[in-house]
Amino acid sequence: MGGVTMLRIDDLNENRVLTVTVSERLTKEDYERLLPELEELLQKHGHLKFFIKIESLSGFEMEALWKDIKFDFKHKNQYGKTAIVGDKKWEEWGTKISKIFFDSEMKFFYKDQSDEAWNWVNA
Repeated sequence: MGGVTMLRIDDLNENRVLTVTVSERLTKEDYERLLPELEELLQKHGHLKFFIKIESLSGFEMEALWKDIKFDFKHKNQYGKTAIVGDKKWEEWGTKISKIFFDSEMKFFYKDQSDEAWNWVNA
């Protein structure tokens, strides 16, 4: 992978919607780069909504998944609406399973529904 970030924060808008792009196979190193930045944004803004764009996700390293789970549980009360945009059925099922663990609204959209997802999370 040679230092290519597979998980990146793209933008935070005026509605406190944080756009995150996910691609390829997520590694522990991806989370070690991203989580301090996300921690800082949560401390600064208190509560964020998420627009997560999945581009060709092929899976997670187990250590990466564990880092993600621990961070999410620590901050779950700071998470608002989450729109996840992808193109695979397993990504949709992953979203449905994740909803069990969070009080905030979480919804999966297929890529051709990206505008609808953007409008929903910004409402």
